[in-house]
Amino acid sequence: MKKVLLFALSAPAFVSCKKDKGTTPPTSLPVTGTYAALNIKTTGQVVKMSVTANMLNLIYNEDVTLLLDSDKLGQSWAVHLKEDFSGTQLSNFDYHSMTKYGVNATNWVDDNLNNIVIHSSKDTLINNKIFVKKRITRSFIYQKLYKSSADATMVLNQMLKQTDILTFSSYYAPTDPETAAAVNTAKLTYVKM
Repeated sequence: MKKVLLFALSAPAFVSCKKDKGTTPPTSLPVTGTYAALNIKTTGQVVKMSVTANMLNLIYNEDVTLLLDSDKLGQSWAVHLKEDFSGTQLSNFDYHSMTKYGVNATNWVDDNLNNIVIHSSKDTLINNKIFVKKRITRSFIYQKLYKSSADATMVLNQMLKQTDILTFSSYYAPTDPETAAAVNTAKLTYVKM
């Protein structure tokens, strides 16, 4: 009887100790040599600025390369790429971007690579493993109307003095325990057109 009672009391403890698979991507990636299953390669990013009458114009031409494990890419439905502007001066402005289908979207850009025009895509061999190198380039157009040209120019001059850090993240979908989101940052500088 004691054994039955002991088993009855310990069974719920064992059942509740199962591993939660969740949907959050894990924090480590499988590595091939020095390359993980998903890599984000960035260089310095530039925002070009000008003032027309009392309008401040900002153009950010994104240029990012993803290095994707060909096997993982073949098993995925999609690869997503997201930009986080929240820590930059650009977060204070509305933007427009053109979709693959010719729609001028406001404050929205598609993060699914299946719906993005890829600048270039080619296979590359790294440590006897095939990776797919995809270069993504697209424009974010920001405009803001001010009371005067002097006000718009003052904001432009303030922005020229700043350098921001832009964060990129990318992940395979569906997510699984073997792949995780990759994150990288890039220096964002502001220049006059």
